[in-house]
Amino acid sequence: MNRITIAVLMLLIAGIICGCEFYTVSNSVIQYTADLDTIKNLSERGDFDKANEMTDDLLKNWIKTTRRLDKYLYHDYIDEITLHMSALPVCTENQDSSAVKTHVEEIKIQLTSLKESELPYLHNIL
Repeated sequence: MNRITIAVLMLLIAGIICGCEFYTVSNSVIQYTADLDTIKNLSERGDFDKANEMTDDLLKNWIKTTRRLDKYLYHDYIDEITLHMSALPVCTENQDSSAVKTHVEEIKIQLTSLKESELPYLHNIL
């Protein structure tokens, strides 16, 4: 009977940890996707000063977020997103709207892939 209780408790703890992980990743993806859309819209309107401020803040927040996400996810995914995110301030400083749009779309694809890799599908588990 004790073995069953311990097994159920371990399963419950694992479920809670997985739920926290999925919640953290999902909220981060939603937040960053919204911020990236705002940056893209600002650059398309030609408001590069505001877009540059947002990209600097976005990059600082991303660095803080990576500390949490590194516990859960593959570092390669996060490094690739960081690479593209660090290019955004340069693009907004150069006032290159097409480059901003390209990097934003690439980051959004990678963030979506990051979120989908955490869903409990059979191909993710195996």
